[in-house]
Amino acid sequence: MSNNNDNQDFFSDYRKPEDKVSVDIPAEQSSTYVEKIPSAYDPIGEIYSEGRAMRGMSTGAMPLWVLLTGWALFGGLFFLLLGVAISSSSLAVLPSLLFALIPLLIVIRGTKAKLSNKKSRRR
Repeated sequence: MSNNNDNQDFFSDYRKPEDKVSVDIPAEQSSTYVEKIPSAYDPIGEIYSEGRAMRGMSTGAMPLWVLLTGWALFGGLFFLLLGVAISSSSLAVLPSLLFALIPLLIVIRGTKAKLSNKKSRRR
């Protein structure tokens, strides 16, 4: 049978003070929250993905080729519908022109943000 004082034979030079008690408190853990992005294959996920892409475009946080592609796509669609509205001289094309204006406004806002970022980086 083992004696309780056997460990003192191995560590004879170590004397732990009896009156000091130490308590280890772990550091505060940072949150590991990761935003779950819904799948773009279901309708709600597609709306979320498009909104996230447009939000990224409006802040100017995109490469230059994405900005130029946005101008070609959304600007081209708007000016095409504007040409149809002028040539037909009918008010029936006006709602589609207004719907085409929304993405164009996002691209304009993104262009302004992108240019202001470049100007502030030069200083």
